[in-house]
Amino acid sequence: MQYIDLFGKKISRFGMGCMRPPQIKADDGSETIDEQEAIKMIRHAIDNGVNYFDAAHSYPGIEELLGKALLDGYREKVLIATKCPVWAVKQTQDYQTFFDEECSRLQTDHIDIYLFHCLDRNNWDIVKATGGIEYMKELKRQGKVGRFGFSFHADYDIFTEIVDAHDWDICMIQLNILDQNHQAGVKGLKYAAQKGIPVVIMEPLKGGLFGGNVPNEVESLLEEYADKKSLVEWAFRWVGDYKEAKVILSGVSSMAQLNEALRIFDDIKPGSLRQQDFEMIDKIVEIYRSKVRVGCTGCGYCMPCPAGVNIPEIFKVYNDASLSGWTEYGKVFYGLVAAHAGKDASNCIECAQCESHCPQHIEIMQTLKEAHEQMKG
Repeated sequence: MQYIDLFGKKISRFGMGCMRPPQIKADDGSETIDEQEAIKMIRHAIDNGVNYFDAAHSYPGIEELLGKALLDGYREKVLIATKCPVWAVKQTQDYQTFFDEECSRLQTDHIDIYLFHCLDRNNWDIVKATGGIEYMKELKRQGKVGRFGFSFHADYDIFTEIVDAHDWDICMIQLNILDQNHQAGVKGLKYAAQKGIPVVIMEPLKGGLFGGNVPNEVESLLEEYADKKSLVEWAFRWVGDYKEAKVILSGVSSMAQLNEALRIFDDIKPGSLRQQDFEMIDKIVEIYRSKVRVGCTGCGYCMPCPAGVNIPEIFKVYNDASLSGWTEYGKVFYGLVAAHAGKDASNCIECAQCESHCPQHIEIMQTLKEAHEQMKG
């Protein structure tokens, strides 16, 4: 495992995102967290050198899960990063309410890194109006919070405004080979680093897109390339090549995915990619951009849908159908999604609730219509 110095501590370059734990599927098709396997995975990661774990108040059941996994002496071995649901804050005291609830869930008396979750224009205005920064400074003064910062899902101009507003301890941005110029992007990564703010990377695999159905053209490109690596490994290595990317988070849903990440992060070092590697990755990016229909990462912030539409799963099938060359895949799996939920995309009531929650700012209502037309036709 590769390590970086963060706040005077030796921190693993790979951070385990806990948003997508292993699931158990019931006979009726519903899924619940496989708690036993998830705890096993978290402890396996710690035993193999991972000491940065990411959670959030808004990830159902995740803080409770992490709290259980860190019993029996594991808490002292790791750094916990979790997030305050800014959009739910109505008054200053709400910060304390959420913080106390999260400490209870995590079974800890302090949080190492506490982030304002998903800052965009609206959430940033809430932080300012409710005295959020001052409250976090007080929690830090009391020793209840080690460091505080923010996670970000908006445009570059808002990012620089937020960065410039305070001497932040840390920030988290989305970055991967397809999002080099999206949201904060590479430019935001370097801007924060120039300001002395350590940057944590989320979505390096774009919600698992690069580990799913890889287009035939990409498979051929990887097979022909002299340096044999999977697309997942190239995606990790591209982000890891930036020295400014201090910790790289990835959610793992199986022990196999975790072990693959552990193997890859054994030797990821900044500045190790060659010019021909970047050129090959650029070709992969162009192929994906020509095929990906919607930039959904499967985060689930749009759910639950009041009309019962399974938005993330429909978008996943929509992208997979496009990536696989529009075979019968799309129609078949779209039918399965609709059968499980009892609702296909045509059931959207256009309440726009999902769009107000989407960190990728996807035009969900219109895209659902497009997906329905393509996969039902």
